[in-house]
Amino acid sequence: MGWVNAADYEHAAPDPLANAASGILAHINVDQVNAMILLARALAGIEATEATMTSVDRLGFSLKLKTKDGVKGSRINFLREVATAHNT
Repeated sequence: MGWVNAADYEHAAPDPLANAASGILAHINVDQVNAMILLARALAGIEATEATMTSVDRLGFSLKLKTKDGVKGSRINFLREVATAHNT
């Protein structure tokens, strides 16, 4: 982590989704599989038959996608950075 200086590290805040991530992943991977497949097609150009969200943070999420050509990964960025885990 030589590219992070001490002052930046000292003032860094935890990702606002850190504590909620496991619940988000559980919900999405059970209830929103078809939506992830559509997002993979529309935003990443990947035709998938199965999708699993493997991580989520304030900037977006990562998908593991099963395709006819094998397993692929993709990162989908949010339109804007998430500032809080609470719905407003």
